[in-house]
Amino acid sequence: MAHCPPELLDDVADVLVAVRAWPGILEKKPGVFYLGREPFLHFHLLEGGRRRADVKGRAGWTQVDLQHRVSATARRTLQRVLRLCYREKQLR
Repeated sequence: MAHCPPELLDDVADVLVAVRAWPGILEKKPGVFYLGREPFLHFHLLEGGRRRADVKGRAGWTQVDLQHRVSATARRTLQRVLRLCYREKQLR
């Protein structure tokens, strides 16, 4: 499954700006984030042009489906999952 090209993440750019500011986050490639040495967030391009964010928490990966031109509801879901998984990994 292919990673989503960074130019197709323009509608979640504000979310990514916030994630980049979190302590311990490193963006190894555009749209591919690590927390310390562990993968934390990346995006896949799916069949039909759909996208998916994969966010890794303590219990494993959580998938968040994102249509292009993400809705406000999907954006809030992504932000909530990101914050939750980030906190979980910080508590290790």
